[in-house]
Amino acid sequence: MPPAISLHGADAVLIVGDSERNCDLFWATRFRAPDPFIYVATADRAWVVVKDLELDRARQQVRGAEVVASSVYEKRLGDDSPPTGVLAEVLRERGLRRLLVAADFPVGTADGLRAAGVELRIAEGGLFPDRAVKSTVEIDAIAGAQRAAEAGMQSAVDALRSATIDGDWLVLDGEPLTSEAIRRRIHHTLLDHDCVAHHTIVAGGQQAIDPHQAGYGPLRAHSLIIIDIFPQHTPSGYYGDITRTFVRGTIPPGGQKLYDTVARAQAAALGQIRAGVDGHTIHKDVAAHFVAAGYDTGERDGRMQGFFHGTGHGVGLEIHEAPSLSRRACVLQIDQVVTVEPGLYYAGLGGVRIEDLVVVEAHGCRNLTSFPKDLLL
Repeated sequence: MPPAISLHGADAVLIVGDSERNCDLFWATRFRAPDPFIYVATADRAWVVVKDLELDRARQQVRGAEVVASSVYEKRLGDDSPPTGVLAEVLRERGLRRLLVAADFPVGTADGLRAAGVELRIAEGGLFPDRAVKSTVEIDAIAGAQRAAEAGMQSAVDALRSATIDGDWLVLDGEPLTSEAIRRRIHHTLLDHDCVAHHTIVAGGQQAIDPHQAGYGPLRAHSLIIIDIFPQHTPSGYYGDITRTFVRGTIPPGGQKLYDTVARAQAAALGQIRAGVDGHTIHKDVAAHFVAAGYDTGERDGRMQGFFHGTGHGVGLEIHEAPSLSRRACVLQIDQVVTVEPGLYYAGLGGVRIEDLVVVEAHGCRNLTSFPKDLLL
């Protein structure tokens, strides 16, 4: 049986893509392939159409769908078939004329299908809204990725603590300690836990006031350093996510107050999370907390400063997925997994972000993160 879907008047759901990048496709089939294939699902039946080189593996691994070889249709259609010929024939053979697709469905494929008389409808809110609610197996996979993220964070902390202070700079093994060097240590640790990571953030000082700046070059002592690690567990495909902020040396003026303000906001947000609460309410309360503490948000000297990102986001097969704790209304449900990561960023001072990963429960949340929140190393 395919996963539960709402067809909204369509005959079937259609996905065309590779399941290494299309998370809906992997979630529906549990089959990971680097090349595009076809997935079609009605309310009670589903089909996966793959090339011959993937046929045996697909028959072993695909969940909830019948596996069909595309070569069956290629032989039937001949060499002059258009690029969408096989797909159009698959749909024609099953009498499927109205298809529900995601908003990012390939435009070339869409044009070919429409030329063949197929009607395409865009799914509002995604093809599989139930993907946001995690099973026990999925939560366990996310928890495993989070443990790997914490191991990576510990390797970063070990490097910072082992570094000596030479004036304004950190030195390790006789060399300047750089963002790149710490990132390599983190990534090596993650590999030991069957995880990979991209865009890991190790950003100090002024670099850290750009929340998505990965960080580069030598790291300063006596300066706020943000480390954000979001690895993907290779066997399962699920992510973890953790952020901590550190200082090696002496906390800079204003740094402790900034950190304490973010820590209190995060603690309050964690205390609000439970099923039935609107994520927008949590985000709005965090923003109000910062304003009340004297930290305004807005553009200053040509760049955004203050609190200018969401309080949190869902984590699963994607590092950013539903639900959200942000400006959009989004009521939390039991067994959703979300980050809680408020932050403040100011030129001349630096940035602070603290992030935990939690499971939404009926009357609160279960924190999958146990790493200490120590500013000074």
